[in-house]
Amino acid sequence: GLAGFFCAMLAVFMAFTPRDHPYYTNHDSRMETRSNPLSPGLGFRPQPEVDRNIIEADKGRITNTTKRYTTSLDQYLRVYYWTPQVKQGSSRNVNNEDKIRNFRINNPGECTISRNFGYTTGQPCVLIKMNKIVSFIPEPLDAKADKSELPERCQQRDDAIAVACQGEYPADIDNIGQIRYYSEDNILDTCGSLKKSWFPYTGKQNRTDVYQAPYVWAQFLNPKPNVLINVICRAYAENIDFDKKTGRGLTRFQIYVNDERRRSSQNAGEI
Repeated sequence: GLAGFFCAMLAVFMAFTPRDHPYYTNHDSRMETRSNPLSPGLGFRPQPEVDRNIIEADKGRITNTTKRYTTSLDQYLRVYYWTPQVKQGSSRNVNNEDKIRNFRINNPGECTISRNFGYTTGQPCVLIKMNKIVSFIPEPLDAKADKSELPERCQQRDDAIAVACQGEYPADIDNIGQIRYYSEDNILDTCGSLKKSWFPYTGKQNRTDVYQAPYVWAQFLNPKPNVLINVICRAYAENIDFDKKTGRGLTRFQIYVNDERRRSSQNAGEI
């Protein structure tokens, strides 16, 4: 009857629907329209509380917030040390290239769990990554492209796209201080980099997400304490549309470094 017809149509639909990725991807998907070109945003870790967008650090002490951030970052990074196992008798094997490609940052500096990711020294580390879009490959800026928007002294590599953070408003620019970027194979004070070779994201394998998204550590070395700082981080690529109003090609968060000693000194009339 009608139920049998419905089940038959559902079976036909499922037979033609990919299990590990969307049917329409990249430029064929609804993510791209005439007025909005396909463009991934950025994401960051640790994630603040749901109703806030503030990443807090407490200089000189460990708080519950610090513990929550360090635990969150440690758990997030564990996937990068995990090797997917192929189930016996599986009709599809995990792609060998995906299986052996483990993303690593050779020298993460203080952005490690043993250093509390800088959250107890007032120098917080924030992990910056690109949101996953199936089949999307970011293209480094062309040699002839206008690179005036790149941060000063940031030299974009031919095999990677640049990632950089800055204060969003003039007061934030004054207060944000120096930022150090830890990328896969370099440490720079100008910008980070995401290698093109880690793209595209092709979806899951056997319904298991074995893809390890590349990321950059941005460590804020000397942000002004006891001041809320608005931060904007963006990616620089030929095919990533940047728009502050719509939030395309960027991510936003706020940083607040709590320094009780400095606050007490100021209240006492000291410098």
